[in-house]
Amino acid sequence: MSDAEIPLQGGRTTPSIVRVGQTVRRPPRLTAEFVHVLLEHLAAVGFDGAPRFLGTDDNGRDILSYIEGEVPAELGWHKDEVLVAAAQLIREFHDATVGLLGHQAGAPRRLEIVCHNDLSPCNFVFRVGIPIALIDFDTAAPGTRLMDLGYAAWLWLDLGDSDIGIAPEEQRRRLRLFVAAYGDEISVSSVKEAIVYRQELLTAEGDYTDRPAMAQWARHCRSWTLKNL
Repeated sequence: MSDAEIPLQGGRTTPSIVRVGQTVRRPPRLTAEFVHVLLEHLAAVGFDGAPRFLGTDDNGRDILSYIEGEVPAELGWHKDEVLVAAAQLIREFHDATVGLLGHQAGAPRRLEIVCHNDLSPCNFVFRVGIPIALIDFDTAAPGTRLMDLGYAAWLWLDLGDSDIGIAPEEQRRRLRLFVAAYGDEISVSSVKEAIVYRQELLTAEGDYTDRPAMAQWARHCRSWTLKNL
């Protein structure tokens, strides 16, 4: 049946997200109004790498267009061409959000773009092994390119995960590749600083919200990054 609700299991999804036909239904979050404006803006400027906001249903859930593809459930290793495609898609997303901020007189220029703020591979839709769209904009907010890019580089390269067995020298090469694919004259050293900063933030969040596993993971990743990058 076209109106059957199919739970979506891919990625680290918010609970109660379902697919109904060619739409996704999800409970609204506190940031829902901003997310609606963001998605409508992305549609208006022709950015195809995000779902479309289609209104709300009778249960008060947001209705989004469904993007065909696969969403990874965990972090992991990615080939060079995948890293390049991800960085380029992030750049396209960032560029598409510039006009939304407006930069009215007196507005702080440090708010360059709208950050997704959770650019993990687990929030991307893949087709034939290549990332083609972003999903889950619940934490989106105005910010800087480096803030978003630092977090993205950390998770796309899976920095600090000794289980995947990538040598530090190879991780440094992959980081250079990722940053170059993003472009915009952003330096690798500035991205390294942003990575460490985001690792510190997640460590603090884990401690504050009593999620020791998350805090321990972020703390370990920070230590690895400072030592090896």
